[in-house]
Amino acid sequence: MIGRVRPSRAWHWLGAVALTTLQGQLLAGPLAEGSPTDARAWMSRVQQAAMTLNYQGTLVFNAAGVVSSSRVAHYCEGKQRYERIDVLDGEARQVLRHNEVTQTLWPRTRVAVVEQRAGMPEFPALPAADARTLEAYDLRVLGTERVAGHEAQVLILKPRDAHRFAQRLWAERSSGLLLRADVLGARGEVLESASFSDVSIGGKGSPEAVLQAMRKVDGYRIVRPAAARTQLDTEGWTLARPVPGFQLVGCVRKELNALGEPLPAGTPQVLMAVFSDGLTHVSVFVEPYDAGRHKPVATSLGATHTVMTRSGDWWITAMGDVPMATVQLFSVALERRR
Repeated sequence: MIGRVRPSRAWHWLGAVALTTLQGQLLAGPLAEGSPTDARAWMSRVQQAAMTLNYQGTLVFNAAGVVSSSRVAHYCEGKQRYERIDVLDGEARQVLRHNEVTQTLWPRTRVAVVEQRAGMPEFPALPAADARTLEAYDLRVLGTERVAGHEAQVLILKPRDAHRFAQRLWAERSSGLLLRADVLGARGEVLESASFSDVSIGGKGSPEAVLQAMRKVDGYRIVRPAAARTQLDTEGWTLARPVPGFQLVGCVRKELNALGEPLPAGTPQVLMAVFSDGLTHVSVFVEPYDAGRHKPVATSLGATHTVMTRSGDWWITAMGDVPMATVQLFSVALERRR
């Protein structure tokens, strides 16, 4: 059975030429509030800041009254990227990243999970405002507010249909670093929020501290979950009725032992397909049906909705930061072709 996995939004990276052009526009003069063009430039600036800046702070995530926090440190040295995340609530966990390699340490069980990072960065990164995003959302620049002691520009992305949620963003005025992101419901209520409660931007990085921590795994059992890229049709599946605005952006067959527990011999891998509208995404998992452990479920936590249902000999789990009706569309649209 698929466990509760916090989905990350599927961001797309800008090319170097486009970034240079947009940065030039930003430096050329002040922004006119309310202009969609300026909103796209701000989104690109936020994206670039998340990639290239050194920053350290405390990140707080709030979904449906469930609050968690982490200490985050991000360093850049040329084209090298380093990150350290120390989870402060619940079971102790440390996530270390060097470029595409992610190492998650679980001190209680002395397990280190090493895997390649998926190409879908999380907060405080943002996608480029490509044509697909603009078709699905209306982008606007609002006013300015203070977040974590910094002056921030406020942006709003309003959906053009009922298949997705609105998002409100706060970007630090000087650097462009994203300081807060809210997902909003149909009535404008905050469904979930990710925000820095304190953050230091710039300064000298400490990449060696991350590398040293990645090497200190004495006494840990190293787990490398198997994962292989594949195609939905190659695996015998198709999305018979596409959900408006969403496109397939990735498909992998993988092991889902997130905590590093040994899997029983013969345990089948799970197929995971990711669909994106350019801003958020829906993950669909497929595994063989097991009557002993699979029961239909429809749950929500903040903006994240999950539907688990049977489809013949298969068990389908659809989840994402989208309305319940949207994940239900995905759960019934995936069909077996062979």
